[in-house]
Amino acid sequence: MALSREEIAARYSIALFGFAQDKNALDTVYEEMLELKKAVKANPRVISVLSDPILSSKDKKEFLTAIEQNFSAEVQDFLNLLLEYNRFADLIEIIDRFVLLYDNEKKIASGVATTAVKLDDDQLKRLGESFAKKYSLNAVRLENKVDPSILGGVVLQVKDRVIDGSVKNKLKKIRAQIIDEN
Repeated sequence: MALSREEIAARYSIALFGFAQDKNALDTVYEEMLELKKAVKANPRVISVLSDPILSSKDKKEFLTAIEQNFSAEVQDFLNLLLEYNRFADLIEIIDRFVLLYDNEKKIASGVATTAVKLDDDQLKRLGESFAKKYSLNAVRLENKVDPSILGGVVLQVKDRVIDGSVKNKLKKIRAQIIDEN
């Protein structure tokens, strides 16, 4: 029975995570995987060439060798494993799952801060640090989403938590209170 993309991504990301831990190279592999993802997203032909069934193994290996030369030995070994088992089509999903494993290990969370006006990097950083401290995390990476309909304040979504500190929500609560009193 063929494995789904999710199963493939789970298996290979777990294998990469364990391998990187065993080699004491988890942080290096993490940084390089993020760089690799950026590069592949900028040039998707890399994946199509490395997963092309018509291209010979020798040609794929030469192409991969040119790409991987600036990466650590651990990442090079992993990329060669993907080539050997013809799993390059799943590279982005594998990297995404690896990042989740890394973030869980390092107590790092990602989320979205929705505001009426755009926040600068310092404001996002301070908001993330405050959330991280409150929920015993080492770091929180926040992306800013602008939604003028919230009027003011911030709606923070990190993992399964939503903290709604928007003016719109506060007005809704006041309205409900007034209706209940009448």
